[in-house]
Amino acid sequence: MSVKFSVITAGVVMCCLATTAAHSQDGWSATVTAPRSGSISASKLARLKPGTSTKTQVQSLLGKPWRVVQFNDCGMAMPGQADETWDYRGKDSTGTYRVHIEFDDHDVASLVAKIPDHVQGGKGTPAKVALPDPKMAMKM
Repeated sequence: MSVKFSVITAGVVMCCLATTAAHSQDGWSATVTAPRSGSISASKLARLKPGTSTKTQVQSLLGKPWRVVQFNDCGMAMPGQADETWDYRGKDSTGTYRVHIEFDDHDVASLVAKIPDHVQGGKGTPAKVALPDPKMAMKM
């Protein structure tokens, strides 16, 4: 066997091992359950305060999120960009909706929004947003 072939083979094996490890570590292999359509009461939503509510507080109030999206997978999110978002599914008398919560890099909610799945006129509910931190402004 040539050295070049051995190096390429070793590289392919390492990539397969890394892919397998990443696959089992980040939940790809976990079964994705259908979104829950339970009721998230208006009083629970009112208790979520952008700028003060933490991930721990949100999870104790609303439970495990339906979906989690991370934007910091390369180290850090850009200034002013959400570090992670959590989505919850709900249903009330007006229909189904999604509660969207954005967290900063300190695990504090910066935006909380209730977004209806179907709404006449295409207008949703205004989001509650934390006041911007002047120190986080993008520098050029």
